[in-house]
Amino acid sequence: MKTLYHHDPELAREIFENLGKQERVRCSLDELAREGARLLLETMMQLEVEEFLGRARYERNADRVAGAYRNGSRRRSLKIPQGDLLLDYPKVAGAGRSFRSKAFPAYQRKSDALSQLLPLCYAEGLSTRDFRRALKPLMGETGLSRSSISRANRLLYEAYANWRKRDLSTLDLLYLFLDGVSQKVRIGQKGSDTILVAHGITATGERALVGLALGPRESADSWQALVEDFQDRGLRAPMLVISDGGQGLIKAVETVWPEIPRQRCIAHKIRNVLNRVPKKRQAEVKRALGRIFHATGLAEAQKAARDFVRRYQHDLTTAAEVFLDDFDACLTFYRFPEVHWKRIRTSNVIERAFREVRRRTDVIGRFPNERSALVVVFATLEQDRLNWRGIRVNPAILAQVRAGSEDCRKSPLQLNLLKEFVA
Repeated sequence: MKTLYHHDPELAREIFENLGKQERVRCSLDELAREGARLLLETMMQLEVEEFLGRARYERNADRVAGAYRNGSRRRSLKIPQGDLLLDYPKVAGAGRSFRSKAFPAYQRKSDALSQLLPLCYAEGLSTRDFRRALKPLMGETGLSRSSISRANRLLYEAYANWRKRDLSTLDLLYLFLDGVSQKVRIGQKGSDTILVAHGITATGERALVGLALGPRESADSWQALVEDFQDRGLRAPMLVISDGGQGLIKAVETVWPEIPRQRCIAHKIRNVLNRVPKKRQAEVKRALGRIFHATGLAEAQKAARDFVRRYQHDLTTAAEVFLDDFDACLTFYRFPEVHWKRIRTSNVIERAFREVRRRTDVIGRFPNERSALVVVFATLEQDRLNWRGIRVNPAILAQVRAGSEDCRKSPLQLNLLKEFVA
C-alpha cells in the first residue's frame, strides 16, 4: 500500500480517504489494523520530535532548540500480530544530543504492548490522564501535551469511521453471529447501554467483524436498523444466523431475512433451563440436555428431546416450558457440516470476545460519549478476531453448508414437542 503520511500528522487523514475509495483500493481489516498501528507510532514519534525541538513542523519558535532541525528519516521494522510494519523513524540533527523515541525505542523489533494498548488509544474523548496511563507501558512517563493527544486521538478515530462505512459487497458470509455487550456510555447517566455486535465466518473460514451500533435495550428496531444498514452497503444474506433468544433480535432477523435459517445458542438455552431447576438436580438435567445438543445426529437429538419432555414435564414444569420455547431453532446446526457443529451451535466465540471487551473497558469506567465506546469495542474485537484460528473450509464443506441452508428453507424443522407436553 502506498504510504501517504510524509512525516506530517495532519496528512495522515489522507490514508483513510484512500482506504475509503473502494473502487480504487481493496483493503482487508488486517491492512487497516496495520495502518492504524503505523499511524499511531508515526504520529507519536512526530509529536515527540515537535516537543524535542520545541516547535511544530515549519513553525518558528523562540523556545526551540538552537540549531536543531529535522533531518529526514530512516526505515525501521516492527512486528505486531497484524503483520510487519515499516516505519519512518524521524532523525534530528544539530541538537547536540540524540533524539530517542519513547514510542519506538532503539533496537526494538517486536511489540505486543502496542496491540494491547491500541483499543484504549482509540477511545476518542478519553482524558489526557487516561490516555497517558494507557500509553505508559509503551512510552514510559510520556510528556505529550493535551493537544498532541487530541490530535492522535482524532486521527485514530478516523480509522474506525472509515471501517464503519466500508463496502460489504465482497464479504461472503457463511455464518453471521449477532449479540450485544453492555457498556456504560455517556458521563452523567445511570445504567448501561447495549452495543450491538455482528461478526461472521466467511467462505474462506476466516472471522470477520461486520458491524457495531448502539442499540437501547436490544430492541427489534435497533437490530433491524443495523442489519438493513449491512444490506444497504451490499452485504449478501448469510447461510445461517446464530443468536441468543432475545425477542427483539429474532423479530428483526425474521423481518429482514425471513427465509434464512436461524440457530439459537444452546449455551443460552441450557443456562436458562438450569436456572429453573433446583440446584440438587441441575447436574442430572444438564446431562439430559447434553444428550440432545451433543448427539451424533439430528434423529438422535430429536429422540433425546422427546425423552426430556416426557421425563420432566410434570415435576419440573417451568424448566420444561423454558426448554420448549423456540426449541426447534436450537437444532438447526445439525443440518450443517458436522465439522462446524462445535462453532455454530453457540455464540461462545463472541461471548469470549465480550469478556475481553469488559476487561479492557473496566479501566475506563463510563465512556464520555457513544463514539468513544464504539471505537474501543471495535478495536478490542478486531484484535480478538486477529487471534482467532478460523474453521476448516474446502469446496466439499462449502457445498454442504449451502445444501444445509437450502434444506432448512425448504423443510423447516418442526418437532411439535409442545403437543406432547400438553398431552
